[in-house]
Amino acid sequence: MAFYFNLYLKSLFKKAAIQFPNDLIFYGIGQAFNLLTPLLVVPYIIKTCGLDNFGKTSTALAFAFFVIVIVDFGVDIIGVKEVSTNRHNEKMLRKILATTFSARLIILLILSILLSIIFFSIPFFSEEKELFLLTLFILLGQYLNPTWFLQGIENFKLITWLNIISKIIYLILIYVFIKQPSDYIYVNLFWALGMIIPFSIGSYYCFRKYQLDKDDFGLNEILNYLKEGYHFCISQLFLSFKYYSPIVLISYLGGYNTAGFYKVIEQIITLFRTYLQVVFRFFYPKICYLISKNQREGIDFWKKVNIVNLFLVLIGGLGIFVLSNQVLHFFNVKNQDVNQMDKLLSFSLFIPVFIVISYALEQLLFSLEKRKYYINVTIISVLFGFLLMYLLFTSFQLKGLLIALMVIELSIILAYSVYLYRIFKKQSK
Repeated sequence: MAFYFNLYLKSLFKKAAIQFPNDLIFYGIGQAFNLLTPLLVVPYIIKTCGLDNFGKTSTALAFAFFVIVIVDFGVDIIGVKEVSTNRHNEKMLRKILATTFSARLIILLILSILLSIIFFSIPFFSEEKELFLLTLFILLGQYLNPTWFLQGIENFKLITWLNIISKIIYLILIYVFIKQPSDYIYVNLFWALGMIIPFSIGSYYCFRKYQLDKDDFGLNEILNYLKEGYHFCISQLFLSFKYYSPIVLISYLGGYNTAGFYKVIEQIITLFRTYLQVVFRFFYPKICYLISKNQREGIDFWKKVNIVNLFLVLIGGLGIFVLSNQVLHFFNVKNQDVNQMDKLLSFSLFIPVFIVISYALEQLLFSLEKRKYYINVTIISVLFGFLLMYLLFTSFQLKGLLIALMVIELSIILAYSVYLYRIFKKQSK
């Protein structure tokens, strides 16, 4: 079976015109740090700072990731596609680079001021204002992140090095400076510093390589960028709300200790989500390119990629199910809580399977330039999902919230599937 799976992978990379296995191995090594870093950091933070303080840092981090999509302004999807399709047009690449960074700088400054006011004026945030204010530096780190541009031109080697350096800096800062419970307020700041230092170098490399000058920066282009992108940004904000609102909701209704319990489970689910996001970013430019040249061949390649994804997630989920007790002890969950957490973790392993399918369909929608439908589905599903999470959590606690997450993913899968079926049926006539 392993032999045939290896042949399948080789045919996949040959179709994509990607050097097998060097490109993926090198890119995978860097992205593996995204998977391994939480496994090295989370148990240490829980042990040193306590589950309650871990819940606080997780809530602040989730809030930062929620608003980070405003700073991104859709650059990880629209920006990548624009760069990918214009990869041989250096003048256009300079214009994209200059306009994107300029417009997002305006967004970053306005957002930072507004959030600072919120952190001082709303009690839920002001009680931990030092933690939330230090977490704001993550927004600066994300603004400087040039991965979207490097991904579009398929410079995966530089992406890998930037990612490795980022995670090494974060790990060093955590293990050197987090020594007592009160140090929890610096955890997210160290995450930010791990981003700011290497991403500044990466952005400088892009500016220097394409030799930007003042003619590349135009006010009209910046205004058009903001005008054309805000609809998609709103949809991404709703999507981010879907991902990060659960822990904020739990913190508000159930306290930071319960949020800590949820974060441990979510951290394991995030391993799968991170893997899928890595694969999405790696293959997305190539899928867009192939579909633009020949839709049938591009979709055939898309199918192969996502069959592999589904297979790997099923194997990984089975492994965690068998070793769930050991996994929870690894995260320093107390013995009296393991039995309850074990059942919840096993139940939650259905979620990554649903995520594989929804991510695959979402990727195809983007490649076919059906963003408007994606936006509508995202907004509706998030509003419906938040209400469902609230109702089920107040009635059934964490298990109810996990059920809500599954229902949301299944609803999205159904909506995407029906829409894509209609598109292809119409094309076949």
